[in-house]
Parts: sequence; structure tokens; C-alpha cells
Amino acid sequence: MNKKTTLLALGITTALGSVSAQAADKELLDMLLQNGAINHKQYNALLKKSSLSKSDISDVKVKLGKKGLQFQTADKNFKLKIGGRLHADATFHSNDNLTKKADSGTEIRRARIHLKGTMWKDFFYKSQFDFAENKVGVKDLYIGYKGIKGFQVIVGNQKQPVSEELQESSNDIMFTERSLLTAMSESAFDRAIGINTKAYGKNWHVQAGVYGDAVGHNAKNAGEEGWGVGARASFAPINTKTQVVHLGASVGYREVAQSGGLYKSNNNYAQFKNETAHMTNLFLTDTGKITDAKSFTVAGAEAGYMQGPFSVQAEYMRGWVDRTAQNPTLEFDGFYVQTAWTLTGESRSYKGKDGKFKRLKPSQPFSFKNGGIGAIELAARYDQIDLSSNGWTAPIINGKGGETGGHQKGVTMAVNWYLNENVRLMADYRVAFDVKGSPVTTAAGGRVPDQDIVTLRAQWAF
Repeated sequence: MNKKTTLLALGITTALGSVSAQAADKELLDMLLQNGAINHKQYNALLKKSSLSKSDISDVKVKLGKKGLQFQTADKNFKLKIGGRLHADATFHSNDNLTKKADSGTEIRRARIHLKGTMWKDFFYKSQFDFAENKVGVKDLYIGYKGIKGFQVIVGNQKQPVSEELQESSNDIMFTERSLLTAMSESAFDRAIGINTKAYGKNWHVQAGVYGDAVGHNAKNAGEEGWGVGARASFAPINTKTQVVHLGASVGYREVAQSGGLYKSNNNYAQFKNETAHMTNLFLTDTGKITDAKSFTVAGAEAGYMQGPFSVQAEYMRGWVDRTAQNPTLEFDGFYVQTAWTLTGESRSYKGKDGKFKRLKPSQPFSFKNGGIGAIELAARYDQIDLSSNGWTAPIINGKGGETGGHQKGVTMAVNWYLNENVRLMADYRVAFDVKGSPVTTAAGGRVPDQDIVTLRAQWAF
């Protein structure tokens, strides 16, 4: 055997000891034996090594389907799922002669990839990143432990446990935008780095956590960051596939950072606002910068009911901004009521251990060949927000008087077509009305007239 042949045989021997069974192909070994590159003793040793490799690799099961690409070991100690979502939107705004023109157009609202799974059965993890708006944003990034039945703990960047609507995935909500209530909930209690503990059963859950800021909100050496606590509990006295009664409540507290703001800001202030739609860049209710804010406390109550294809959900929230001693506490509040009816008869799903509703699953996926039409859902929502503090609605002038954030009401009508469990088409029509105390006015300085917003979405998620 010459030197090159010897090196080739040694290389193959090393490779076959470390790669999968596919690399240790018997036909290749036969060819090497026939060409004299290896002898019978080496052939038998490599064939045995290949057999052991096949045994190891067969321990992993791979599945590809509506839940994404999944890997799992035979003993179920390790699991990995690769999933994602894409929300492509087109938004049209009435633009009724306002001092701030709303933007209309198209956008990729969400473009996410996630990895999640378990290690040694008891540990679980999730990494989720968003590539919309041509930049990378960190969403979920955590590890958890669930080795005790009915209990889990999560550490990392995660949703804070405030508001049912905020907990529900953007893949599952009935409308393209969440309600006006997010001016309080999302502005202060979206994802943040912290530790969350949760006890749960089939029909109930209780969770609480302590949090700092979210990933990237404060640069290194930028000063002490803000912090907060949150807690939420729910109970479903009735919880079947076709009937659900949901009751819940949540509370949250966040303290303003010395240099990072209440949340998602770069200065020492608090701000609460709501955009008419994600890409419009029009905020009809906006407190501006409340520079003397020290902390924000919120409390909310929630309820939901589902009977077959019919469902209704409501939530009320009240917030208090604690300011410096010489200024009074500001009080805000808001609520929404939404209802839906599935024309094709399907029921939405509900997870009692999380206390939240999820999107429905079509009984017959859309198909020209098989005659399925998917599922069609009609939905309506009334919501309102008051950021004017006890009814005072003096307008903001040149960015000052930040506590006068205004009052707004809205009605949204939606049609959702679930082609299958992974693809959904959505169409929303919203009217924002009774806008008072807004930082936005007409060109003549008058009150904002009713605003019409239409949003279309193509959603793909697995």
C-alpha cells in the first residue's frame, strides 16, 4: 500500500468514526477493499463502526409538518423545533387634513424565525428573532425549568405577565392590531429580561416575575436601568373544546430608570401613546414626555366566553403615574370588548394553563382539489382609551403638558379567512372617533375628525 493510499485509508477510518451512517456507505467500503486501499481486517472493523453509527443516528426522529421542522431523540430527552412567521401588510389611511399626515403603504410587519425545544426533558428554551423593517430584533430569548409538575420558572427576555391581550400571540389575535389598551400595557410591560415563576393546572394559572429592561434598551455604562414586577392569574370554571368561561386579572409596576426611561426610551421620562396602525406613524393619543414621572402602576381585569363558533372577550385596565412630590398622580384608563363568529362552525382553542385564547383550526383546509374552503371568521371590537388624567383634556403645545394625552374611541370590523392551520388572510376596517385633547389637530387647529383605516394582511406561520 503506497503512502497516499495509507493516508486515504486513515482519513476514511477517522471520518467513519465521527460522522453519520450515511457517510459510512457499504458500497464505498467494498470499493476500497477491491482497490486494495484497505484490507479485510480494516474492512470488518469499519463495517462494524458503521453499524454502531447507524444505531446512534436512528435514535433521532425528524418530522416536517404544520408545526414546523422537528427533531426528537427516541428517549424524548431532547427536542428541537424550527418555526417562524411572516406578516405582510398593506395599510390605507383617510388623511383628513391633519397637522400630522398618516402614512399609507405596504410593509413586512413581522418576519420571525424561532428555535425552541427541551433538554433532558425538564429544561426548555426559546430563541426568537424578528427581521422585519430590514433590521434584527430580539424577541423571546430564555431558558426554563419544568421538572416539578404544575410549576415552571423562566429566565431571560420574555413577555411580562400583564394583560391577556398582550400575552396572546400576534399569530392568534382576531385583528391586525391590538386594542387601544396597549397604550398602557405594551408601552410599559412588553418583553424584558427577568425571572418568571408560574404554577398551573388544566383550567388555571398564577404567575409572577421581576424584570429589568429588554435586550438592547440600555447601552453599557448608560446608567442604572429601570425595573418592574408583574403578576397575572386566570381561572376557567368551564373549559371544553366547544365551551369556555375565562376570568382573569393582572397587575404591574415599573419604576423609571435614571437614564433609560420607563420603557423603550432613552431619557428619564415616561410616555404613553397609541398608533392608528403600525406603519401610519400617527398617534392620536400621546402623553408626550412626562419628565417628572417616578413610576407607573397598572391593574386590569379580564373575562372571556366561548360557545361553539361564538366568542366574546373583554378587558379593563387602569393606570397610575406617580410623579415628584409637588405634582399629583396621573390616572389613565381604557377597555375593549370584542366578539367573533365563525361562519364555518369551528371554535377557537383555549389554553387553560396559560389563560389565553388561540386561533381556530379549519376543519376542512382550503383546496381546489378536495373542495375544502377553510374557515371564515367575522369579528368586531369596540375600544377606548383616556390618557387625559381625570378628564382633563387640554391639548399638548410644542411637546409640553405631557400629561394631557387625550381621549379616543374606536370600532374595528374584521374578516379573517383561515385557509389552513398555517395560512390566514385578514382584512380590517377601523374608525377612530371622538378624539379629544389630542396632540394632533386639523390644519385650522380644530379637533381631529373621524379617521378611517383599512389594513390587509397575509399571514404565514408554523
